[in-house]
Amino acid sequence: MRETRSEFEFDEPIERLWSAITVYEVLVHWLADEVRGRPKEGAEFSWTWKLGLEGDFTSHGIYKKIVPGKELVMEWKDHPAGDIFLQLLFESLGENKTKLTVVNGGFPISNAFDVWLDGAKEGWDGQVMELKKFLSENKDFAKFAKKN
Repeated sequence: MRETRSEFEFDEPIERLWSAITVYEVLVHWLADEVRGRPKEGAEFSWTWKLGLEGDFTSHGIYKKIVPGKELVMEWKDHPAGDIFLQLLFESLGENKTKLTVVNGGFPISNAFDVWLDGAKEGWDGQVMELKKFLSENKDFAKFAKKN
C-alpha cells in the first residue's frame, strides 16, 4: 500500500489546532460545505463539498482512533481506491507552535491509482492552507461552537 505524507508547522498551541480539526461546528468554516458526525471512535462521519455545476460530492467514513491532542485516524467507507485512511498526528513544538503531520494512505500499488494518490496529497495540502487561513482570521473561533 502507498501513502502521502506532509508536515506543516502552525503558530498555534496544540489545543487550538486540535479544536479546529475536531470541533464539528468549526470544520464547515475551512474543510467542507457540510459536515456530519462528531469525532468519537467508531462513529461515522460525512463531508460534503458543493461543486457548483458538477453537483455535490460527499465522502463517508468512520473515526478509527482518537487520542486527544495527539492523533486522529479516519477510514473512508466509499473511496474508489478502497480502504483509504487519513491519519493526523499532532506534535507540540513549544508554547505556541505545533507540527501537524498528514498521512493519507492505503492506496493500492498500481499506476491506475496514481491520480488518486496525487489528488489526495494536493487536496490535503490545500485543505491545510485553508485551515491556516481560518486560524489566522479567527483568533476566537469558540463563537462557532454551539453551546449545549
